[in-house]
Amino acid sequence: MSVRISTKYRTSSDPKLLKHGYQVSDTMKDNPIYANSPLLQSVLQAACDDFRLAGSMAGRKDRALLSAKNDKKAVLIGHLDVLNDYLTATCKGDKTLLLQSGFEIAGLKNESQELPPIREIVVGSDSPGIVTIRLKRVTGARSYVFQYTTDPLLSDSVWVSETSLNREHTFSNLNSVTRYWFRVYAIGKGNQTVYSPPVARVIQ
Repeated sequence: MSVRISTKYRTSSDPKLLKHGYQVSDTMKDNPIYANSPLLQSVLQAACDDFRLAGSMAGRKDRALLSAKNDKKAVLIGHLDVLNDYLTATCKGDKTLLLQSGFEIAGLKNESQELPPIREIVVGSDSPGIVTIRLKRVTGARSYVFQYTTDPLLSDSVWVSETSLNREHTFSNLNSVTRYWFRVYAIGKGNQTVYSPPVARVIQ
């Protein structure tokens, strides 16, 4: 069976369409799959923002505002269709590549969707003893586990873990002028997990 992108976004409710649009927009950032995309990430982001704003202003009794909202919805769907066509031609049915696109894949509803790899994480320390870790959304992830351990990094190092539903997490009360290692792993359907590469930082 050929693997392809689901087009259910075309008939989704407004909230689901908006969530999907932002999901694809977020996934596009620094993603090599979209290197030659005919649509810029900033254009899709703007379409999502416009649709969200129009939706917040539209009322059931104001037909003009409702029509304006539907116009913005049509623009967003059109942008997603452009990306759908581009990815279909670029990925040529490659399941792994398509799973990294931010789009939902047709026929995988009842399967344990494979999680794409975490290529990198961003670790920042702007205040003494405080570190914030960020990563791009992992398609199919249900939660994220943020971890740290002290240097040196060994096979039997003990990791301190905190779980979050968000892609950003802050650790506090760390020792200043100390070298730590940080990593994140995502948990998907069926308890699938994918780990980021570890990153070392000296805390302020």
